[in-house]
Amino acid sequence: MRHFIVTIALLALPVFATVDLRLDGDKIWMKADKATLREVMQAFVHAGVAVRYDDGITATCSGTLTNASADKALANLFGPFGYVITWDMVRGPIGDITRLSEIQLFRQGNKDAARPLAGSGTLAVTRLPGHAPFVADEILIGFKPGTKMERVRQLLAQMGGTIVGSVPKIGVYRIRLPPGANVLSLVDMLKKDGVVAAAEPDYVTEMPRDPNSGSGSPALKSLSPAARGAASVAVLDSGQLSGNGLDAGVVGKYNALQPDAAMSDNVGHGTQMSMIVAGSVAPDGTPADPQSAAVPVLAVKTFDDSGQTSNFALMNAINYADSQGARVLNLSWGSDSSSDFVASSIAQAQSDGMIVVAAAGNEPTGQPVYPSAYPGVVSVAALNADGTPWQSSNYGSTVTVSAPGYAEFPVGHDGPPGTYAGTSIASAYVSRAMAEYMTQNPTATSQQAVTALTTSVTDAGAPGKDPVYGYGKLDAAAMQKFLGH
Repeated sequence: MRHFIVTIALLALPVFATVDLRLDGDKIWMKADKATLREVMQAFVHAGVAVRYDDGITATCSGTLTNASADKALANLFGPFGYVITWDMVRGPIGDITRLSEIQLFRQGNKDAARPLAGSGTLAVTRLPGHAPFVADEILIGFKPGTKMERVRQLLAQMGGTIVGSVPKIGVYRIRLPPGANVLSLVDMLKKDGVVAAAEPDYVTEMPRDPNSGSGSPALKSLSPAARGAASVAVLDSGQLSGNGLDAGVVGKYNALQPDAAMSDNVGHGTQMSMIVAGSVAPDGTPADPQSAAVPVLAVKTFDDSGQTSNFALMNAINYADSQGARVLNLSWGSDSSSDFVASSIAQAQSDGMIVVAAAGNEPTGQPVYPSAYPGVVSVAALNADGTPWQSSNYGSTVTVSAPGYAEFPVGHDGPPGTYAGTSIASAYVSRAMAEYMTQNPTATSQQAVTALTTSVTDAGAPGKDPVYGYGKLDAAAMQKFLGH
């Protein structure tokens, strides 16, 4: 190894500076040519490390590291400055892997000047014609049982990858690649490798646009705190704002994108869905609900402030909701692209007893939308307030039931407060009903709950299950049969 030469500069240097970086456990490979420390720290961000940086630092550095101790190398690199390094552990079937998770770098005595470096916690998305969008320079891999750590490290070295996370329960690893990596070609190559069970790009899902059809601000229903032991609903969405009748119902908050970050919702969709689930807002045309206690809500921020999420974030969120004992999983969004990894994550949650409810989609294409089209998921189509099919609701063989899809909100979603429509709302309404059923029937299995729902809904359209209504409508008569009110 060769130590880095660090120079304290008064002016920003080289426009043509370059940094190559790879991390493997507690080892580091790096090459820098007249790079500012800020550029070096940006390379760490690309490698999956959260960075807080003091912009008052104007040092530059050059040098090469090969299979060096990261602790010693970074101590040499950061010597003139104050710094904090945080490590964590990536767990999974190939064994525990040490990971550099955060670096804080600042002038001595100026720790408060360190700010999150641009790129920390945001998605860089690649969009190619004919392909679903995916996270740039990132892949997801599952290894075959019995694969040794040494073989995985050889594979990582070959592609210049760094393991930055995992979903241990289903054995999926998140790999960061060098800038500009050809993700699709690499996935094809990995699928042919003898130790790789599955490989996918880290596909991106975008928040649906629920139409806003009018202005207004509804009177929120006053709710008492959620009953002790009541079944909870995990709302995997854009986050949640306080107030709006939700405080009585929120039993937990988690940011699946940045676990250490506070809960927020700059998009508004997640807050809307939580209001439907908790019961502070009721969809138009629904029967009066005598329940005054909130349905418990576990708010899981899964989409970023631009309304995007990755499959890895989705799996992390599902795993968290499962670990917290949520009985219902509400997924009021969808994508045209399926993922074997996400399907496995949902199947794992279902096998653990969770009921998964998802929106059928806001375009009437008749094509499957995921996750609503995965096996066992309760796929919900939307109805107008009068019980007729909403004109933009998706349809098809995967639709399980239909439910009211209009509601008036005091919080907007990419628009002002007012009346919104969509299968998102219908899905959240069904999730609320499923949670109430599980509270009334705590020993029921998830399959028994779904069967109770599909045999309670009011048949509509063609007799039996049909592509528009599914098994039927969750209207007033159905709610009376299903929940007794």
